[in-house]
Amino acid sequence: AENGKPTTRRYSVEEKAAAVRMVRTLRAELGVTQGTVQRVATQLGHGVESVRTWVKQADIDDGNVVGLTTAEARRMRELEQEVRELRGRTRY
Repeated sequence: AENGKPTTRRYSVEEKAAAVRMVRTLRAELGVTQGTVQRVATQLGHGVESVRTWVKQADIDDGNVVGLTTAEARRMRELEQEVRELRGRTRY
């Protein structure tokens, strides 16, 4: 990678969804959560932390876990940007 940064692979929405589905299926079948992310990530050749993050976000988006949904987080970023722009224009 240029400028010495590691290349971050961009995963498609489909790839993320498939990984999340696999983790959830495995958890349902095994009745455990321990090690499921690791197994799926290794099988698919994805980063473990990436898969862990997607599962966590999917749980929030589906309302299984308390947190900001992807849509809410996006809206929050938009509002924060708006506030920054408004502040930039107002000089007291």
